[in-house]
Amino acid sequence: MYDCSPKWDEDWISQEDVDTYLSLLSGKIKSSIYGLDHIDLNSGLHFTGGEPFLNFELLLRATEIARIYNIPSTFVETNCYWCTDDKETEERMRHLKRAGLNGIMISVNPFLLEHVPFVKTLRAIKIAKRIFGKNTLVYQPFFYSQFKRLGVASTLTFSDYTNRIGIGGLNHAEVIPMGRLPYQLGYLF
Repeated sequence: MYDCSPKWDEDWISQEDVDTYLSLLSGKIKSSIYGLDHIDLNSGLHFTGGEPFLNFELLLRATEIARIYNIPSTFVETNCYWCTDDKETEERMRHLKRAGLNGIMISVNPFLLEHVPFVKTLRAIKIAKRIFGKNTLVYQPFFYSQFKRLGVASTLTFSDYTNRIGIGGLNHAEVIPMGRLPYQLGYLF
């Protein structure tokens, strides 16, 4: 929910704080309505950031700690910047699954498309479905379908995106006023 930037200083939560907070949350987090090992957007424990994969070792440790405390329906959200090849992508996802992660949410929107080539997103989705199956969430499927329809493979600036689809092309998507969106679309509000 932040106006994140790779230019910001690193300000990671400590492993000790992860342990403290997850111990306090243990027994209080509700699982997905589909079960303890399933995920959905409104239940469970959602590791997010910024981008959790920027500090993979911390993400892995947080996943292990969540499993120790029997926290259900754990998943991570990613923008897929790190999905540079199939082997590394699969290794990281499998490592997290073995550590106790139940699923993954892959973010897809025009603001990420400015910086993360869509081919990385496609790679992550393909591999995640193989590893996490139905516990792979694409958020937002509207943009995923739209980018595929547009034949996008690389990055696309937000202005080029809106020039191609028109600002009205956002009417059918959930556009939450957070991150860089208020700066880009503030004139509409």
